[in-house]
Amino acid sequence: MGATQSTPPTPPPSNAPSTSTPPNAPAVEDLTSKCPMKPGSVPLWAKSLCPVKDQKSPESTAESGEKKKEERKESLCPVKGGQTSTTFNVYSQPIDPKNNMPVHANNLPSPNQAQPLSEKREKSTIPKGNTLDTWTYPSPQMFWNSINRKNKVGDTTEKDVETVVAIHNNMNETTWKRVVEWEKVILGPSSEPPRLLKFIGRPMDLSPKARIKSWLSHPLPFDRHDWTVQREDGSVVRYVIDYYYDESKAADNEAAPLPSMHDESAVKSIMVDVRPAIDSPVLLAHRVVTMPLARMQKSTDFKPLKFMPSESMKAQVGESQRTWDSIIKNNVRSDTGGELATKMSKSEIDKVAKQMRSIKVDCVKVQKRVDDCTDEMDCARASLGLTMCMAKIACPLQHAAVVKVLEKDEDEEGKVEKALENAVACVAMFDEKVAKGGVNR
Repeated sequence: MGATQSTPPTPPPSNAPSTSTPPNAPAVEDLTSKCPMKPGSVPLWAKSLCPVKDQKSPESTAESGEKKKEERKESLCPVKGGQTSTTFNVYSQPIDPKNNMPVHANNLPSPNQAQPLSEKREKSTIPKGNTLDTWTYPSPQMFWNSINRKNKVGDTTEKDVETVVAIHNNMNETTWKRVVEWEKVILGPSSEPPRLLKFIGRPMDLSPKARIKSWLSHPLPFDRHDWTVQREDGSVVRYVIDYYYDESKAADNEAAPLPSMHDESAVKSIMVDVRPAIDSPVLLAHRVVTMPLARMQKSTDFKPLKFMPSESMKAQVGESQRTWDSIIKNNVRSDTGGELATKMSKSEIDKVAKQMRSIKVDCVKVQKRVDDCTDEMDCARASLGLTMCMAKIACPLQHAAVVKVLEKDEDEEGKVEKALENAVACVAMFDEKVAKGGVNR
């Protein structure tokens, strides 16, 4: 769940990665000499920079050639007819079906990121289905990467992310409390609380209730989730949640500190409408009979969101429609978080020009290696070295991430490849800025 409201700037967390290269960081030449690309995992952008050669002898290769050929086929082909249930997104990342998010969390700086963000994740109080654990919320860095990947940055800045994540966590906790209240009414107050089995965001799908409310001059929700809960007996029930924003209450939160995820009243401007989906006649009966009767008998504290809009909510119909149109329009793939602005300010042009001058001075030796290289491998390493030298000046955050992952003994979850990919993409964006700003190369 995200938020589009303006938030006060927040300082970068003290535990966030530094934007400068550590004092004992390896030199550019040392970085490129490692050439950490692995056979079968080389992305398109790296094929010309860091070609992979098989270091084994022909005899060794012949002994296990057929076996390894089959293994490579299995690792490179995401879909095998009827033999695996693994699904992948449009970025070829394996997806966890419980939350439709990448299996391996991406906590690396994105290509268009300039400020460091915290990598710390907070444990929720929401029990996780089929486990004894609870769900863990994304870190500010992971949240920023997610909204960039989905092209949902909007007017959110890196300084806003910590506040947005705090609001996100608070609203999820509030949503879960509402789900548990429903379950207590349906199954009885002494029943065991359910566990959240899986969830999915459906921002482009209006629920039937939200559509009917819109006909009555109620603003449209800015987001929708479907949560599937698992009861103690193993049965599952789907809940539909619509999230609404009340502009008239936004001022109550402007001067407030970061909201605690346990304080229901901390975010007054966002309201949740939680109810079980009408997936069976029994669930329909619970919505139209069981819950209203329980509220009439005052055996529950559950307070449903009002069906009819207030006068202040009616005034926000136009804005909610524009938000909805924006959600539909921006639901496209974005690899770098959106295109660069067509115009650059004078301060931005001056900054890029200064970085370009530094690159010309600091990367002269690496540039000479590119000019003097003689064979494919040497030229590939030299080209990668020049890219990393440029990244050190123009993309210090992404360069520092590459240094950090290379210092580890193992390539955890392909982070080396991803960090390099982000650094290369950032340098490409810088090169585009140079061109748009008319900076002398």
